[in-house]
Amino acid sequence: MTTAPNTGRSLSKSVLIGLLLGAVFLASILVYKEAFIGLAAAAAAAGSWELATAIRVRGWWVQRVPVTLGSLAIMPAAYFGGPYWQWITALAIVGALIVSRLIVLLIHPREGGNKLGDMLRDFATAAFVVIYLPLTTSFTVLLLRRPVDGQTLVLLLIVTVAMIDTAGYLIGRTFGRHKMAPGVSPKKSIEGLIASISAGVVTVLLFTIFGLHKPWWLGLVLAAIILLAAVFGDLAESLIKRDLGIKDMSAWLPGHGGIMDRLDSILPSALVTYLFAIFFLN
Repeated sequence: MTTAPNTGRSLSKSVLIGLLLGAVFLASILVYKEAFIGLAAAAAAAGSWELATAIRVRGWWVQRVPVTLGSLAIMPAAYFGGPYWQWITALAIVGALIVSRLIVLLIHPREGGNKLGDMLRDFATAAFVVIYLPLTTSFTVLLLRRPVDGQTLVLLLIVTVAMIDTAGYLIGRTFGRHKMAPGVSPKKSIEGLIASISAGVVTVLLFTIFGLHKPWWLGLVLAAIILLAAVFGDLAESLIKRDLGIKDMSAWLPGHGGIMDRLDSILPSALVTYLFAIFFLN
């Protein structure tokens, strides 16, 4: 989110891919808002495949096909069925992953380890992947289904996180000198963090006042929780990648890394924005 100089990524590719992703998102939410369900499902499915692939370097096994299909299914379930079907589908995905893991162990006993501790570890990892990715992503779909302000809230969420990431990356790349958390993510800088905070606060205030037609102080509250969630999500993914010994989850997005490298800040921000809407905007 907040990057110091010498990131090793192409700035031109980052900008080009970022503009393309932004155009796809805006088209999905503004032209036909239900199209965003497909976009969220595709992002969660790709991210789940990436994460399930990446964790295999540590010997942890999550079956990629079931978690990918489940990630596709949870978005329409959440949109058309609400929180009840959101959680039912999430539990069903975890159950399917456990069953599929047992089937693989019966067919290939040595794949991923066949001890009780190995199985329990893989079951816990499967639950983590589902909670971390498709379940958390589905809160954007729950926001979208709100009849009055859903579209505006999704726009606020995604645009704010994009501005936080972009400002932090550009300022951190150009002016970043002071490390923010060198033990976790050595390329994050204090200068980039300040730029992220400024961009996030301004964006949320504009959406709150002119989009949601709510008082400015409510926008400050929402900006604070989104900023905290975005920083937490970014650092959490950095810890995961550091633990796995990888730089990016994949190379699917030139100049950005993988899908997960773009979702990291959105995931916890979606959850806190949904909770904010429940408690303050109903």
